Amino acid sequence: MSYGMGGNESIYQLIPQREIVPPKDPMHRSKYSGKVDPKTFPMGEPKRPLATFGPPQGLSKPVAKNFTKKHAGEPVLPDPKAPTHPKEKVKAPVPLRDEKPVMGLMSAKNFITANAVENILSQAKKVPEAPKMAVDKVDYGKTPSYLKTVKQKINQEKAMVEEFKTRMYQQQQTQSSAKKMSEDERQDLISQLKSRWQHVNESYQKMTFTLDTPAKKMRKEKYEEQLVQIEKDIETLSRRVVLVAEDEY
Repeated sequence: MSYGMGGNESIYQLIPQREIVPPKDPMHRSKYSGKVDPKTFPMGEPKRPLATFGPPQGLSKPVAKNFTKKHAGEPVLPDPKAPTHPKEKVKAPVPLRDEKPVMGLMSAKNFITANAVENILSQAKKVPEAPKMAVDKVDYGKTPSYLKTVKQKINQEKAMVEEFKTRMYQQQQTQSSAKKMSEDERQDLISQLKSRWQHVNESYQKMTFTLDTPAKKMRKEKYEEQLVQIEKDIETLSRRVVLVAEDEY
């Protein structure tokens, strides 16, 4: 709250004001009780169970005897039946304690004679063969085949080295007998090659687009080879220094 004119401050603003607490409204209390009785519904139709706001009070009490029993969640298995494929017994059953062994059995077999006859009629066992000596082998004293292959490769490498040396010697001899081409001669050759390239290119451009005959294909390939070769020659002559080998007569 402000006092004075123009909303200026006033000394009266320093006085603490009394806090006014508004009165509370009375709490709402329903005139109906919170208990639900199905008989009090005026609809005239019977209500289905649990169709209202829950069962009536006092009807949802737990039953003390309805609890989970032991092994209640386990499945019930059927009674065991006799196996359809019984397992065969490998060993003889153990004799009972009241069974008595048969005593006094004797054999009339002469084991000495039977053993001698069995050894006489039996076949002799195979004796393992002794390993062959190195001198008895077929390729004893001969050069192995892999050594022949190695020698052949070595000879080929030597031949390649000799050929390379010969070629290098010939190049050195050629360079020693070469001379520098004059500038006028180089320019004259370049102009002639350019004229030749122009003439071949005109013939190449005048060809038809369809190459339906072998002669046309051969002519086209010939023109292309000539153009490539002329371009290489022009590139070689375009260098600053061009060496020409002199013929020896």
